Amino acid sequence: MWVGAQSWSWCWCSVVLLFCAPPLEALPLVHPSAATPQWLDLSHPLDNTSHHWPGFLGFNLTLMINGSVTPDVWAALHNFASSEHTGTHMDAPIHVGRDGTWSVDQIPADRLVGHAAMIDIADRCQADPDSILTTEDLAEWRKQHGQFVYPTILLVRTGQAAHRDNINRYLGLPEGYQFHEQGFSFDPHELPPLRFPGIGKAAADELAADDAVVGVGVDCLSLDQSANLRLEAHHALFARNKFGLENVADLSRVPATGATVMALPMKIRGGTGGPARILVRLPEEGSQS
Repeated sequence: MWVGAQSWSWCWCSVVLLFCAPPLEALPLVHPSAATPQWLDLSHPLDNTSHHWPGFLGFNLTLMINGSVTPDVWAALHNFASSEHTGTHMDAPIHVGRDGTWSVDQIPADRLVGHAAMIDIADRCQADPDSILTTEDLAEWRKQHGQFVYPTILLVRTGQAAHRDNINRYLGLPEGYQFHEQGFSFDPHELPPLRFPGIGKAAADELAADDAVVGVGVDCLSLDQSANLRLEAHHALFARNKFGLENVADLSRVPATGATVMALPMKIRGGTGGPARILVRLPEEGSQS
């Protein structure tokens, strides 16, 4: 009898909520750009200006439908084509790894959300584009904030994101250089003279050995500094199944510690990477360590 009474109670509550709820048309509409203040979007929008390694396919969007498909139905739809590694994206370990490293769809979900640790070397990098993240930078961060805590996604600010709309400055091309990617192959000797900062091999080795670190991101074209064509930072990190994030947007508001980061890539079966939406939730006032 009590069970029946409880069921009637739930039914009555549901009816009350149904009739008391505001009609759908009365609900306020939130503009897509009205982001909650404590969240930062660290992703550049994908379009035909999105940065990618010379020789790879850029982002291409083709409008297929934009109008009435029947007298009663209106629809819009695009086709898109792109390299996995265009714009703000994730490098999966298999990108330069070997057997046993994860493709982008195999990265465990609990590694895609973690503690955000941010190291700012922008002043040095903007003065010298050949700069790298060093083991001394890691030691200084630990001295101030302690050890990395699992799962940590380390974000390295080089300041390059500020030049996203200036292709020559972003890639570090000489002043006046005319960038035409058509005709470039994957032969390093055919690449334009790129100059941008990155993660040094010694620092990458140290991060690879730290089980608390699950991924590393940079606000420039590649994890590796442009002169490192052997991709030593990639190899060190990916051999330990740690992912990379490249072309991350402006990191200037991300604190050294205390924030949470979400790195959500397109889930491509067997993919070596994919476009990613990277979000950072800032710590509440007074909670930053």
